[in-house]
Amino acid sequence: MIWQLLFIFFARIIDVSLGTIRMILIIRGDKWTAAIIGFFEILVYTVALGMVVGALSEPLKLGVFCLGFALGVIVGSVIEDRLALGYRGVQVIIDRDHCHIVDELRTEGFPVTTWEAEGKAGHKIVLNMVLKRHLARLVTEKIYAMEPDAFVVFMEPKHFQGGYIRKK
Repeated sequence: MIWQLLFIFFARIIDVSLGTIRMILIIRGDKWTAAIIGFFEILVYTVALGMVVGALSEPLKLGVFCLGFALGVIVGSVIEDRLALGYRGVQVIIDRDHCHIVDELRTEGFPVTTWEAEGKAGHKIVLNMVLKRHLARLVTEKIYAMEPDAFVVFMEPKHFQGGYIRKK
């Protein structure tokens, strides 16, 4: 009985984690990899579900099934965050007085497009970048170190073409 419960629990963690990654891949347009992951996701899910459906009179199995799902959501999110698949759009608004930040980012090889803007508190510079996801956090840390009052917005670009993208 304990081995069945452990199997159900870990099967749910695996299938929900795979589902999280599959959804991210679909959103990013990688349908073939998502389909392959989906095959294994539903295989694991079906086996675990089969062990629970035939035993609905055993609430412990149902509880372990649900608990595995909940933990799978967390594990899948952590895995997806660590994989840092795809790209992230980063838009930053800073005071015009801090335009040296643009030069520093470009010197480090980050692609930055800028334009002037007007905010409630005066003249601003808007920085726009599309970066590999693992670089987005690094860039924002650099920006906040130079300008703690920067306004930063992350976006999830699905399709883009042309321009300069830093690869590493």
